[in-house]
Amino acid sequence: MKGPQTPRAVTATDVARMAQVSQSTVSLVLNGKWRGRIREETALRVMTMASDLDYQVNQAARSLRLGSTGTILLVVPTLENPAFSAVHAGAARAGATNGIGVVVFPLTAEDGCGPFPAPKQAIDGVLACSVSADDVADLRIGLPLVILDETPTRHTPTVSMDLGGGMAHILAHLISLGHRRIMHVRADRPTSTFAERAHVFDQCVLSHPGITASHLPCPLDPRDVRDRLVAVLASPARPTAFVCDDDNIAMGVYYAASTLGLTVGEALSVVGFNDLPIASLVTPSLTTVRLPLNDLGFHGMQMFMDIRIGEAVEDVVLGTELVIRQSTGPAPLSTGAG
Repeated sequence: MKGPQTPRAVTATDVARMAQVSQSTVSLVLNGKWRGRIREETALRVMTMASDLDYQVNQAARSLRLGSTGTILLVVPTLENPAFSAVHAGAARAGATNGIGVVVFPLTAEDGCGPFPAPKQAIDGVLACSVSADDVADLRIGLPLVILDETPTRHTPTVSMDLGGGMAHILAHLISLGHRRIMHVRADRPTSTFAERAHVFDQCVLSHPGITASHLPCPLDPRDVRDRLVAVLASPARPTAFVCDDDNIAMGVYYAASTLGLTVGEALSVVGFNDLPIASLVTPSLTTVRLPLNDLGFHGMQMFMDIRIGEAVEDVVLGTELVIRQSTGPAPLSTGAG
């Protein structure tokens, strides 16, 4: 007696027959190469039919046929910052529509050559987030590269965010609250995006006479920030507002203020960058610049897929948003400790 038979897998031929198109049309549509070759309504019909039939691309066969691995390497500075999880989620979301997986790799001095002894045989391209093209030079030899969260250059396709606009909104907000002594708590990492924050901070200060500005470089670790900020906050002439390059730095300012018994939002105002989940969970909730990190990864992957099929691409700049919460308030009349 024969056992139950395994249902036959749906093939591209089945999709073509049900959509009343050729197999080559199905291939063009499902590989994202239909624009300019096939009418949009036809492509939509093929995609709908493939979804209705639960058609799954045979990735092994596809890779052999196309000479691709179906894998992209997302290079980030560290795995400890949750911001990069959002970037990965966006890239994976875009890649899934074309059967492309995303492997995340933290770039450190010890691991500069990457996780693959022969990158060209293991990956189809590189998305480099918050690291420069030079940082991934050994990884991307002969492979497409898209840079995320860096200042655009003429040589490498880039998806960036309007960080300067975010910084300008922060300064305008704090100045409107009466703050005149403002400290920029800078990330001590030599990236173009942190440099852009500092440049716009300085430009905004110069355009507002009467503002006393200062800078303090700090690591992204809140504990290190606390150690450096306690002495600053203990000074009678301390700044009344602190602009932080990252929400993690802002948490260090919170920590230092708590150590001295100072109330954030009253004795001092604090603003961050990123809008990480912790920003809305701490007390008081953190005013911060929301960065479209998921969209950053999504657009980066979309740009890679366009490059792979030979389409011309243009740099993308995503907007940012100042989210005002409870950590910013009117400048205090006195900054005496206590």
